[in-house]
Amino acid sequence: MVKQKLWFKKRTTRGGGRKVTGRERLTPRNMNREIYKNQRVYSYFMLKLALFMILGLTWFRLGAPIGSIQVVPVGLAIGLILVTFERFRAGRAIEIGILVLAAVISYVSPVGIVI
Repeated sequence: MVKQKLWFKKRTTRGGGRKVTGRERLTPRNMNREIYKNQRVYSYFMLKLALFMILGLTWFRLGAPIGSIQVVPVGLAIGLILVTFERFRAGRAIEIGILVLAAVISYVSPVGIVI
């Protein structure tokens, strides 16, 4: 038998067909893993928000006022230093907002922690 020339282009990929890559197949076991992983991430985020709220509420009262300053927002300063270690810009913005909101609320109303 004589080999005929192929006028069409040869396939360069071998096997695989219509394989979708990058995602695992969704099974009940994988679904439980994803739910658990998301719950861990959300609980970590809520814990950070609660800690930043407590930091924003923390003030230091001076024994003798210096001019018109009687209290200093120590928690706000510490919180702003800690926010600089946040990787994501959206997370940073949320945490700064929580800190400032807690500091303003504790300055205006008699809630918060005074050391």
